[in-house]
Amino acid sequence: MTTRKDLNEYKWDDFFKEFQDETPRAAVIISGAFLDALLRDLLASFMVDDPKAVSELLGSEKDAEKPIGTFGGRISAAYCLGLISPHECHNLKIIKKIRNKFAHKFHGYSFDDPEIVKLCDLLKSPSILDKKSTLGNQSHRRKYLSTIALLVNQLGVRILSTQHNRRMIMKDVEVLQVVVTGKEKDK
Repeated sequence: MTTRKDLNEYKWDDFFKEFQDETPRAAVIISGAFLDALLRDLLASFMVDDPKAVSELLGSEKDAEKPIGTFGGRISAAYCLGLISPHECHNLKIIKKIRNKFAHKFHGYSFDDPEIVKLCDLLKSPSILDKKSTLGNQSHRRKYLSTIALLVNQLGVRILSTQHNRRMIMKDVEVLQVVVTGKEKDK
C-alpha cells in the first residue's frame, strides 16, 4: 500500500459526479464498490508495510478470493480492529445489503421498493447530527446518497490518520536469548 499524501488521489469529484447522476442501480453498485475499495485501503494502511503479504490477505478489486477479500469481510475486519465505529459498521452493513439487493435482481429495484425503503430507514446519521439532521426528512435515495457521502469522507480521512499508526513488522527474536537475559539480542 502506498502512503496517501492527500485525499485527491481518490478523485472524489469524479466519483460524486458519476454517483449522483446515475440510475439507482448504478449509484448503489458504484458506491458499494468505492466503499469496498476505501475499506481495503483503510485495512492496508493499518497493516505492516509488506504489500505482497497484505495483498494475500485483502485481495484486490480483481481478486476477492482472499481471507478478507469481500466487502462484508472488510467491514467486519475494520470494526474488529477498531478502525471504524459501531455506527459506521452498522451503516456499512446496511449499504452492503442494499447493494446486494440491487446487484442480484435483474431489474425493477428503485429507492421506492418496500425492501429498499425499509433498509434505508435503518441508516443512521451520526449522533452529533441527530438534532440538526434532515436525513429522516429526505427521500430514501437522498438519505442513501447522504450516508454514502458521509462514509466516503470519514473513511478517507481515517485512511490518512491510520497510516501513521501502521503496524510494524516484528523482529525475529531468539526465544532462548529473551528467556535467559530478559532482552532481545542485537542484530
